[in-house]
Amino acid sequence: MELVGSFEALVLVERHLFALIDNDPGNEEPFARIPGNSAFLVHEDSVVVASDLADQLARVRVEIWDAAPDGPAGDGFRAIGEVASVSFESGWIQLVNLMRDPAGDEYALTSPGPYRVRVWAGPQEEDAQEELEAYRFFERFVIQLSP
Repeated sequence: MELVGSFEALVLVERHLFALIDNDPGNEEPFARIPGNSAFLVHEDSVVVASDLADQLARVRVEIWDAAPDGPAGDGFRAIGEVASVSFESGWIQLVNLMRDPAGDEYALTSPGPYRVRVWAGPQEEDAQEELEAYRFFERFVIQLSP
């Protein structure tokens, strides 16, 4: 099992939600269906994640593996939801907030098609340097994709 690629972004989470989407402009609205808190939901071309914190600047890492990986390194990560299957047909993915504003750059997958997805959440952390009270606490997420 080998890490093929990864990217990270700071994602504005509002109303508990953010998503990893296929960047095909003809795709469905990713937030048409939403999971309960501390869970994720896959539908067609997106992975919608619901955090414990309603509003935050989440630290999100997406990892692409060549086989099903173990959990992320580091203490305190817990799996949220069950392993699911998602299809990214365009081969380009991106993290977005509730308003579908991009967080970071697009990422090119090595191939389009179905991926197994697993989502991990870390414990809440505090950024003492953050001036806005609403964003003082945040969570870390790892989204793992594998064939």
